[in-house]
Amino acid sequence: MGRQVQRLTAILALGWSMGCQSESPPVRFTDATDQAGLSFVHENGAAGQYFLIETMGAGGALADFDEDGDLDIYLVNGFDLRGLDAPPINLAHREDDLYWVAPSAPSAEDRSADPADYAVALAPVAGVEPRGNALYRNEGPGTFVEVPNAGGAADLGYGMGVAVADADNDGDQDLYVTNYGPNALYHNRGDAVFTRSRGVEAPQWSTSAAFFDRDNDGALDLYVVNYLDFTLATNKICGGFIRTDDAGLRAIGKDTRSYCAPSEYGGVPDVLYHNEGDGTFADVSIAAGIANPNGKGLGVVAWDWNEDGYQDLYVANDGVANFLYQNAGDGTFREIALQAGVAYNVRGQAEAGMGVDLGDCDRDGDWDLFVTNFSRETNTLYRNEGTYFKDVTAMSGLGRPSWLYLGFGTAFFDYDHDGDQDLYVANGHVLDRVHILQPGVRYAQEHQLFRNDGSCRFADVADSAGSWFAQKQISRGLAGGDWDGDGDLDLLVTNCGGPAKLARNHNGNGRNWISIKLVATAANRDAVGAEVQLVTGSLEQRRLVRSGSSYLSAGDRRLHFGLGGHERIDLLKVQWPDGTIEGFRDLPADQNLLIEQGRGVQDE
Repeated sequence: MGRQVQRLTAILALGWSMGCQSESPPVRFTDATDQAGLSFVHENGAAGQYFLIETMGAGGALADFDEDGDLDIYLVNGFDLRGLDAPPINLAHREDDLYWVAPSAPSAEDRSADPADYAVALAPVAGVEPRGNALYRNEGPGTFVEVPNAGGAADLGYGMGVAVADADNDGDQDLYVTNYGPNALYHNRGDAVFTRSRGVEAPQWSTSAAFFDRDNDGALDLYVVNYLDFTLATNKICGGFIRTDDAGLRAIGKDTRSYCAPSEYGGVPDVLYHNEGDGTFADVSIAAGIANPNGKGLGVVAWDWNEDGYQDLYVANDGVANFLYQNAGDGTFREIALQAGVAYNVRGQAEAGMGVDLGDCDRDGDWDLFVTNFSRETNTLYRNEGTYFKDVTAMSGLGRPSWLYLGFGTAFFDYDHDGDQDLYVANGHVLDRVHILQPGVRYAQEHQLFRNDGSCRFADVADSAGSWFAQKQISRGLAGGDWDGDGDLDLLVTNCGGPAKLARNHNGNGRNWISIKLVATAANRDAVGAEVQLVTGSLEQRRLVRSGSSYLSAGDRRLHFGLGGHERIDLLKVQWPDGTIEGFRDLPADQNLLIEQGRGVQDE
């Protein structure tokens, strides 16, 4: 849709900002975890060995797994790593207060592009019983009860992330769980009862994943992001450097030992599975051109960036150039991040890409990219200029406030229903001793809420947005959705080695809104890839149905729009994944809409 639809003029946009706002109580977020009955605590397994996998945390998902109309919760877990001791490979010898380590050798330049060459496996020691992943059923309104064995999707791997979609087009939301080691696809048989499917294990260190339709055949394909070439046997000692001896060994203080940076390890190629349409998937990574061994991916989002009718992919990499894979339409992809301006930041530097999301933050009809990064890097906003992207972080107001924070999960969302896409960032450092290594930076950190003025200029309003933002957390995953059913967007947050939490939005529904669920009949049933254009008075907005985004997590796929003071929608236009367009006029606000392709608005 994008550049093919008529743009609103600056005068009309000004008219909206001046004349169509409605007064409403201030929006506040509070911690509703205990009230909602959520009792999940993530286990990262840390036991003093400083295995890098302990720092990653795990994701979570908000989705209607039992098709009863409200959002359920799925949470990914790790397990206890005690007893899995492995001597660090760079340790030369120890003194009372020092580790003497050998210098790191550079990664081999000629590295395999075959993902199969990077397979890993990890199981707890005998006698340690992992709790596994958890499923909480929403009993309404916004109260949750844990489902035994996660309805068959407990998965006992060392978990990382989750992607959600109707992978088999049967009307139920399925789960793809990424692990350190073999992943798992769980087919939902109905009423949130799952069975495991084989053939999509991707036995590398996987992180995020996204379902999308690569070839427009109506069956959702699966992109799996892989991270580092790391095993417990290749663990290293890193930390505060003190001195070097005559033999070139480096001294690291025992009280400053910490986790190694990803630069200490090589990357791993990602994996692309083609959905064969019969319940099976085929690994087409190498043939599709996405098997790059230099990737160190953590986040992914799919959309048609150049509007040629085919879904493209953006991968946020940690410490190396990001990827933008442009879909050629013949089953292959071309990596064009450098040409498009999204490989590096404005200074030409690779950053520690963690989470990613896209939204039309300036309402100009195309999709802008936001990437969370490491502390002392700033997060990065890439504004879509039509044929390329421009790093506008500094002028957007998002740079300086993020300097001392390490961002992970993120989302564009209109928390106050004024019609602009605001930004949320879940923060938390990976180094438990970062206060020693980087004075001024802390391990547990506050979250940030950035209010958009409608032109991709943001102000940090967390201090005035409720008690939730006073909490210091070690956060990783973030998923958005109206889990209490009151008409505004709430949040699910995961914490590394700590409790998952629910943030409730109060008074976001003080202005009008609409929520839209699409069901496609001539494409993938979830309508992944569909775009919705909504016009109310002089306000025009767009949303995209997608899988992926954020960090290791999956938010509600329903499209949520804030309408300000408008009580009716003048025009709602849907561009379905197969390219067909349908329009609907004069719809009342403040409701959940179900739109089925070719059949119009249906009863929810």
